[in-house]
Amino acid sequence: MNGGMETTEESKGLKPRTWNAISAGVLLLAIAVGIILYVVTGDLIDVLAAILVFYGAYMAVASFAKKGGEDNFGPSAADATMAGGAVLAGVGLAMFAYSFSGDVLITVAVLIVVVAIVGILLALKNKDV
Repeated sequence: MNGGMETTEESKGLKPRTWNAISAGVLLLAIAVGIILYVVTGDLIDVLAAILVFYGAYMAVASFAKKGGEDNFGPSAADATMAGGAVLAGVGLAMFAYSFSGDVLITVAVLIVVVAIVGILLALKNKDV
């Protein structure tokens, strides 16, 4: 129907079920690390921060393995996934910064660094566009 242009996820590497299984495994690992941190620190914010950092980092790294559906009307799916994952991980890092320092300015500085890194990575990734 689409003129022989295969654009399903299956043509872009791993099949969706495989990606879903990997995602579930990473989420379980993130939860386990969060529980370990809670036992060590006694702070519930560390559990959520660990989940955000681990899962966000996974999303950002996995976006390079997934080929994005490129179009001329905005970022590809891979770019959006990379940016979203990096921001999630950055929010988790900011939560850790607040949890361990208690200083709002350090938390804001971490968020600014994360946004800057996301912008730089997207610019480098799309330098040929």
